[in-house]
Amino acid sequence: MAIKLSVRQLQMIRALEVAGSVSAAAVALQVSQSALSHRIREAERLLDTALYSRQNKKLLATPAGLRVQFAAKRVLAELERAEQDVAHMSGGVTTTVRLGLEAYASHHWLPELYQQLSIKCPYIGLEIAADVGLHPESALRQQAIDIALISGLPPASDFNCIHLGEDPLLALMASTHPLAHHPSVLPEMFADFPYVAYHTNPEQGREYDLVFRRHHVLPSNVISAGVTEAVLTIVGDGQGITILPAWTALSQGPKYGLVARPIGDGELTTQWYLAGLHQVANREAISEVMRMIKNITSFND
Repeated sequence: MAIKLSVRQLQMIRALEVAGSVSAAAVALQVSQSALSHRIREAERLLDTALYSRQNKKLLATPAGLRVQFAAKRVLAELERAEQDVAHMSGGVTTTVRLGLEAYASHHWLPELYQQLSIKCPYIGLEIAADVGLHPESALRQQAIDIALISGLPPASDFNCIHLGEDPLLALMASTHPLAHHPSVLPEMFADFPYVAYHTNPEQGREYDLVFRRHHVLPSNVISAGVTEAVLTIVGDGQGITILPAWTALSQGPKYGLVARPIGDGELTTQWYLAGLHQVANREAISEVMRMIKNITSFND
């Protein structure tokens, strides 16, 4: 069956999904609104079905439009990756591995990984995927990334998994914070201060599960900051405290003038894992990168 939609039309459909309106999508695509409206009608004519409807002056995707949106996102992402791979091949790279880091993860070990790859496996290109920090396993299943670095509970059994090791959880605060003079922070102390987190969704294997729920305590207020840099900046300003794995806390905390303290008896730990898909074309390259990360990190099983 012949393909009816062109790449240009798929780009239009994707732009409408991301921008949310014809005017914003037209700006993103650098075309006039009338030209974009013409493209919409052309795509609907080719498919012989309505892709969008208007409700209260808003353009909404029909069920058929939603289906094409999904396809456009996948097809354009794969085309973009193919172009990047070809560009890398001109420099001697024959395969590219995409690594997704969860929000908890530190980045201080990445330069060593790039250095080792350039020496030992120059044919492997490494890309760090953006915007997968909160849902790395989902990104892995959608094949937006090849490897996910995950903490907390073990990844699903259908992933190729490497256990990196366990990591103590530490409380981080500004040096002027009232708890900074304590040698350790007891779980009940968190109830008296605002808590700064990536998001407010409680997750198993992390601080909500290991500290707050286990000890029946909740902070006085939770500030959702979204990314590590924002969390550390707010904590550094003295507006709250946070909990991070030692791997991240000890490498990033000093940059923001933060002090780290053990929680309770210091026995609270989270686990770090690498996860990858089994059935992929570049499985050997993925496995090689996973082995390198395992060797570079300082964890011990």
